[in-house]
Amino acid sequence: MESIRVDICYRPLRIAWAIGAGDIQGFRAAARMSNALWGGRFNPIIIVDQQEQAEALVNLFRVDMIFPIGDSEAARSFPGRFPHLINPFFRDPIFVGNAQYCNPSQVLDMQNALAYLLHKPAWEFIKKREVRLYRWKPDDPLADIFLMHLGEYPSVAEVSIDYREIVRSAAEPIELDIDSGSKLPADTFEHPSISYLSRLMLQPHYSASRAGWDSPGFYSGDARNLDDLVTCWNLRAADIPVLFVDPNHFGRYEDTIAEWDKTMRQMVSGRRFDSERGLALWARVDDASNTQDGLDKVVKPFQGRTSLMCRITTDSWKGTSVCPPMMHFGEVSTLGMVGTEFGRPTISFALEKKPFNGDPWFHMQTLVASVSFIGGLYGDEQHTLVPPFVPELNEFYAREMVFRYDKLRSEPGRIGLLIGISDTAASLNPLSVDNLIERIFNLGGFSSKPSEGGLIARQLIAQLGGVDRARAFKIPGVRRLLKSYSPTAPFTKNSALQLIGGREPDNPAASFENHENLYIEPRPGDTKLTPAAVFAFLVEKGLFRIGAELTCPNCRLPSWIALDALKQQVVCELCGHEFDATRQLIDEKWQYRRSGVLGKERNAQGAIPVVLTLQQFEFNLGGPHEGMYSTSLDLTPKAGFDLPKCEVDFVWLIPRPYPERTVVMIGECKDQGGDRKKGRDSGTIDDKDIENLRQAADALPNKRFQTFIVLAKLCPFTADEIAIAKTLNNRYRRRVIMLTARELEPLHFFDRTKLEFKDINGYGHSVEDLANAAATMYFKDAQPS
Repeated sequence: MESIRVDICYRPLRIAWAIGAGDIQGFRAAARMSNALWGGRFNPIIIVDQQEQAEALVNLFRVDMIFPIGDSEAARSFPGRFPHLINPFFRDPIFVGNAQYCNPSQVLDMQNALAYLLHKPAWEFIKKREVRLYRWKPDDPLADIFLMHLGEYPSVAEVSIDYREIVRSAAEPIELDIDSGSKLPADTFEHPSISYLSRLMLQPHYSASRAGWDSPGFYSGDARNLDDLVTCWNLRAADIPVLFVDPNHFGRYEDTIAEWDKTMRQMVSGRRFDSERGLALWARVDDASNTQDGLDKVVKPFQGRTSLMCRITTDSWKGTSVCPPMMHFGEVSTLGMVGTEFGRPTISFALEKKPFNGDPWFHMQTLVASVSFIGGLYGDEQHTLVPPFVPELNEFYAREMVFRYDKLRSEPGRIGLLIGISDTAASLNPLSVDNLIERIFNLGGFSSKPSEGGLIARQLIAQLGGVDRARAFKIPGVRRLLKSYSPTAPFTKNSALQLIGGREPDNPAASFENHENLYIEPRPGDTKLTPAAVFAFLVEKGLFRIGAELTCPNCRLPSWIALDALKQQVVCELCGHEFDATRQLIDEKWQYRRSGVLGKERNAQGAIPVVLTLQQFEFNLGGPHEGMYSTSLDLTPKAGFDLPKCEVDFVWLIPRPYPERTVVMIGECKDQGGDRKKGRDSGTIDDKDIENLRQAADALPNKRFQTFIVLAKLCPFTADEIAIAKTLNNRYRRRVIMLTARELEPLHFFDRTKLEFKDINGYGHSVEDLANAAATMYFKDAQPS
């Protein structure tokens, strides 16, 4: 049984609170509820009537579920727009019961946090910082800002538990009242408060993208404006420290602003660049405030304190400006065991070192074990442990990997398992790549199944032992050998070696010497690859069978008999006569024939260029387990979709870290031509091929996938092919990749190409490199070297 390293990050469920436009009471209820939950500080609030922004926030925060608040029909129906965010609870409310027999919360809450931390050094440190509980009058103009920054809990009538009393008992806090209209003490926001406690022990995961804005500072807005309140709340939920300052009450902030300024500057003092060590002024921008006068009014009170202006619009929540990290309690590594169950691989591991209280009192509480894997599944190209981040496939992932439709969440580069607080172990099945690709095309409106050519290519890969073992097909002589003899035509070893080691008639510059340093299997480092070693490899992998050609004395016709069936007494397969073959065997030289899938038909339906292209992708675009593939698929449009019935020769997936999208490459591969198929030249890419690829690529959801179209040939492209391929690009997007033997035969894509085109540098280690190179070579006046 194999072992595998499992890295586990325990984290709270991330809940999006859905409220209606203008529902200030809904905002307040969401804020109080968040304060009661461990990690609630990082739950976004969404105004559902702002449809574009609402959808962007759900996607940006990668929420686990949506909980509506208030009586708004729009809010209540909002979760239905995201059926993949399945409510994992037996009953819908967050709080159930009356706290008589167990904690009423169905997710981690503050009672669990304090029960876990109570006797730990970290809690003593927090107590030394003087926890403070504040009260203020409901009619204070800044009441909602205090609710956001200082915190308040739901009433006992709402949640059946008195959280304020629990904090009072555990923290021995100082309790203070805030007088309406009074100037706030300088340290108002510097001591641990209810709002601070909800983020105890949580930290951003290192994999989180922080390429967006993350500068701490001030948020300038109107405390009476719900949009401003929600915007500031969501910035803080994205782990950006900002203090809401209402310029209409600037006098009340005079001392607190100076203290906040000092604290934030200490926070960023260790950053690498000067531009990152300043404070930011954040403000929501609309048509009225986007004028110069409007911006001057926002900036003026903060002059001298901020060096960066961050304007928040709807586009800011689309993954480029604000990038919320995954907040977790820390990472734990454990050893998982890889086994087999019902013919499928399975991985089992312990849920160790859980950083929360597992007392039965909290048995109803649910959280997430976010897992990633190191090792395991080596040599298994048909399963993956890193499915791409496509939340719309949550239920599919769950049913395939853990059998419970509601117990898994798609995460960037990880898998989020929903676990109970008392669970001690977990297991999952790696995901079938075939089923994954089928579901991805299903999202685009296609049903898919492997074509006959795809099955041939897949079996060829299996015979070789994996995609990367297809390197032998880089050698033109190997491809020429396969095309020179039909499946029933025998040949000698000498004939094979002459073809493998000889020059290509159509390209005299290509020779075996170009591949003497190619490794198709292990060999001493100081030796060169030889045609004999190549042929031995192909025979060992079952692409050719050893046998002898014997002549029957009865019918006088020759027939080929495989080595496994050879005997001194043989039966002629043509006439059925039995004869003694001893003398022929003594003088006979071994002869070979194509076998396995290559023995099916003369060109194995173009399997060779497909497998060779996939091999080049695996070696150059990230390596094993970073890409997933399927050989040829027949695509059939589902009912209601205006799409073509077509075939794609391969699909290559590259999962990318959020906020980047998963790369999907679909391809058309051609051999060197010469055969006719259904009235069309099998070596030519025509208008129909291009249009089918275009529609298949465009059908995949742009929100989740970045699609590229690959055209691969083992001979140069014609002028007509280049002209129609160019139509796949547009002014703002390069998505077509064009590969010939020049790019497929070397170890790296551009080893030969860059000798011809001085505008092409590097090796081609990204799909963007390949698309840009195609545009350089074929779609503009490239400058030859």
